[in-house]
Amino acid sequence: MAKITQPFVQACLEMSDNEHAKITEFEKDLFGLSSIRLRCFINNICSKDNTNYLEIGTYKGATLVSSIFGNEKTKAVGVEHFLYDEREPKRWAPEGFIWDNMKSQLETNISRYVDNDDGLVHGKITMVHQDFTEVDWSKQPKFDVCFFDVTPVNAALYDAFLTKVLPSMLPESVLIFSNFSNVEHSEDLDKALLRHEDKLSIEWKEQRISSALSDSTAYYSGIAVFGIKKKAVKVTPKPTPTPTANTQVKNG
Repeated sequence: MAKITQPFVQACLEMSDNEHAKITEFEKDLFGLSSIRLRCFINNICSKDNTNYLEIGTYKGATLVSSIFGNEKTKAVGVEHFLYDEREPKRWAPEGFIWDNMKSQLETNISRYVDNDDGLVHGKITMVHQDFTEVDWSKQPKFDVCFFDVTPVNAALYDAFLTKVLPSMLPESVLIFSNFSNVEHSEDLDKALLRHEDKLSIEWKEQRISSALSDSTAYYSGIAVFGIKKKAVKVTPKPTPTPTANTQVKNG
């Protein structure tokens, strides 16, 4: 596919600012912890042919479904452990359990499109029901776009993402992070990117800041969008073994 450039992302954001995308009123009205503008942006940025989209923290699937809707040559992988729901009184599921209602609603939202010609094609969404830190990323495809939408988030999770998931991104790709309206989270992210500057360079950055951390009229918790270029991993050559007294040298 063609490289996702900064002008393309800027155009996607401008369209999303006006709530313009391929998604319909149904996708815009799906229950979820995201806004119409955010769903439009995810739909727009995934519109290039043959985009491989990764979403970490799918919740009930509103943005995941939006990534695929109307984008016939796009595929998506969603990662969710179903252990945390900020709409539940206790938020974290009891030990040994998941929030079954979250999982069933996600499956319902995806299955609605499987058996008809309504914007999605069977097999275009793959779900991984795991904590992203425990996924075997070597078995996943390379991704063009990743939306890291983990809540609650902290510095350690940003480090885990940049260590474990970054190798699964294409050499030039786009990273999207939610929770950017929170000053503490935005500072944690910026510091994490600096700590991992040996792995990637930031080619450009776009952002949308919301007035609140759940602003349904804007970009919900805010987003930061980075165009990145991965750096080659430096491999330190192993030292040449020093012959010992017992080593026999044969001359041809």
